Amino acid sequence: MTAVQDVKSRADIVEVVSEHVTLQKAGRNYKANCPFHAERTPSFIVFPERQTWRCFGACATGGDVITFVMKVENQDFAQALAALAQRTGVQLPSREQRSRYDGLYRLNDEASEYFRRVLESQEGANAREYLRRRGLDNETAHRFGLGLSPGGREVLLRHLLGRGHAEEQVLAAGLATGSGAGGVRDMFQRRLMFPILDSSGRVAGFGGRALDDGTPKYLNTPRTPVFDKGGILYGLSMARESIAGAGSAVIVEGYMDVIAAHQHGFSNVVASMGTALTEQQVGLLRNVTSNYVLALDPDNAGREATLRSLESSWRALQIDYVRAGGRSGIVFSQRHLNASLNVAPLPTGRDPDELIRSAPGEWERLVAEAQPLMDFLMDALPPRFDLGSDDGRRQLLDAIAPFVRSEGNPFTYRRYLRRLAETVALSEPELERYVWRSQRQPAAGAGRRAASAGSAGVPAPVSLEEHCLSLLLRHPELRERGVDILPDYFEQSENRDVFTKWLACDTIEEIGRSVPVDLADHLHTLLNTDEPPLNIKERERSLHSVVNRLKERYYKVQELALLEGLEDADWTDIAGLEQSQDRAREINQQLKGLYSGTDSG
Repeated sequence: MTAVQDVKSRADIVEVVSEHVTLQKAGRNYKANCPFHAERTPSFIVFPERQTWRCFGACATGGDVITFVMKVENQDFAQALAALAQRTGVQLPSREQRSRYDGLYRLNDEASEYFRRVLESQEGANAREYLRRRGLDNETAHRFGLGLSPGGREVLLRHLLGRGHAEEQVLAAGLATGSGAGGVRDMFQRRLMFPILDSSGRVAGFGGRALDDGTPKYLNTPRTPVFDKGGILYGLSMARESIAGAGSAVIVEGYMDVIAAHQHGFSNVVASMGTALTEQQVGLLRNVTSNYVLALDPDNAGREATLRSLESSWRALQIDYVRAGGRSGIVFSQRHLNASLNVAPLPTGRDPDELIRSAPGEWERLVAEAQPLMDFLMDALPPRFDLGSDDGRRQLLDAIAPFVRSEGNPFTYRRYLRRLAETVALSEPELERYVWRSQRQPAAGAGRRAASAGSAGVPAPVSLEEHCLSLLLRHPELRERGVDILPDYFEQSENRDVFTKWLACDTIEEIGRSVPVDLADHLHTLLNTDEPPLNIKERERSLHSVVNRLKERYYKVQELALLEGLEDADWTDIAGLEQSQDRAREINQQLKGLYSGTDSG
């Protein structure tokens, strides 16, 4: 997760906007008189599910929480980001730190290429045979950048030193270990190497699998300034588009599970690399999907470690922030996401890798029929306890209580409470007191609020915007077709800032110098996005298509706000209703014109 993403995931837009205007509930959204121009009828709408805002009056603009702070405080992107980072407790890297990070990424790139060459050499024959036995073809191995760390204590270290890197840098990247006194040696020796890419598609670290009886079986890069296992999902950079298309992310544990899934066409699969889902990992997925499926070995469902892992994953979707900052000192913000966590229990003794290779249809069925986590636990846990004894029933309650407490929907909370009460033969009030006995009851029913429904019919913002920018940045011949795109089509502030720099600059180098240092990673991602080879006509058609979709979203957001506004409208205000009706007709005409070639927006 980048610093910009981290800030935006923590800075709730409703909370930030409400410090400047008085918001009123309007359906799923909030409305107010626009703080940027004088008006009598509220035309300023905040969309909490999308974490965006828009003025439908004279301003006719909008954006995300960073854009709002930029406009209301008259700040540029870097200033607004810094203010929100201070508010949310996010530490932004300095220019010096950023330069250091870039050096670590370069080291990892060189190491990855070196490992790949070793795999392809005579030394890699046994490793290639292992991959063949595991059913991996050459194309898949190349796509995931698989390699082999050489034998010997200092082979990689000497290679990197010979290319001008300092020993301290190699140690900082986690590619070597030890000290001057005990001798510095390669971290990975004779292991099948899996490059681990961050959300920007850069090599942040490695996983290494022993090919003999070496221990540990898997060895990961230690935590470094650019690698934290809890903040990365293996395979996400390659799975993002498929996850958005499928509407869900399937989460497994291991590298081979992900690779086998992608090779067999299930490319919405990522790996948590043996950890429970963290808030950082959920943040990486949030803009892509809110539906998650955990592929779980049924033998593990009742084990204490697995229950703790499931509880952590469940809580990560019910994100609570208590943070320092804001005008009042300590700010409490609790936001429940419209997210679902389902479980696909696998056949006993079969991990995803094996199941996908031997029975892909069975894998597809199990994922499609995945149960909501609470339903799965309600079925899986009771048979594991002696419900004929008081101790057995108490043990069941202790195992399942954390999940019940974390349920964010009051209707499903009550349904699970009722079902559990029947299972352990307690009244609902008695059971509820026990479930909450070790927890302080959240104020005003927090922890049991209904998750808001998503904005139906409005596409997710990030992939469209970034695809459009990637086309414009990488293909200068498209500039003439891009200059008429409105900045307001970009809801995400980082994308809008890059687009406005693209409009003002003539070269990529000039853009790179003009974007804030905190957007350097984002610009790098946009410039290095994988795309199929297209000729000029195909690129023009692709740009035309994505711009039309951005326009469609722009108009649909306006349409949605207009319709929800009518729910609270003053029906005696004939002039206001006629104005809304005229605007609805205008939006409808714009939408019709998009694909008939008559759009004027």
